[in-house]
Amino acid sequence: MKIWRGGLAAGLMALSLGLSACATPQRAEPSAVVEPDGQILAAMDIGLRAEEASDASALLAAASLLDAAGARPADGQDDLTTRWREQAAAMGETLPPLRGRTAGPAYRNGALGAGETALLRDSFHSGRTARVSVQTRGTGTLRLAIRRPDGEMMCETLVSAAPVSCQWVPVWTEPFHIEVTNLTAGNVAYYLITN
Repeated sequence: MKIWRGGLAAGLMALSLGLSACATPQRAEPSAVVEPDGQILAAMDIGLRAEEASDASALLAAASLLDAAGARPADGQDDLTTRWREQAAAMGETLPPLRGRTAGPAYRNGALGAGETALLRDSFHSGRTARVSVQTRGTGTLRLAIRRPDGEMMCETLVSAAPVSCQWVPVWTEPFHIEVTNLTAGNVAYYLITN
């Protein structure tokens, strides 16, 4: 089985580094990604690279990691666990029995051209920790910003090779605006996870 450790190693090293806090006490603080986000980001990185290399055993490993983290696709996104298991089966790799999915984090796999912004909207429950995590795939720098419906900035941070999270506890159950902006001259692929 081939597992690419470059992106994973960089992500794990980032766990030991502290990130600077946002400017005001009311705002969320960007932080190094913690479990299960780190596991989901690693699974997506391994799985998408395994697709490119047609590595059936790595596809199964990535599908198992993603499934174990309880991640599900966000609306309009492919179910990567099912896709990778089907691809591995088509390559003759033996599949373990499928388990039922549980509610949990949602993931997105996206790409932005130079200067483009992805505008997403997601609701979070009051009184529970809300978290949005982003990691680039390859080179490039993104800006992650989280805003309340009234436009108040909750968190703003830069994202490059190491995964970064914005985490806060909403006062009200309401939708938040998530902005991901490409700050570089070329295309940037990224993973985004919401809890």
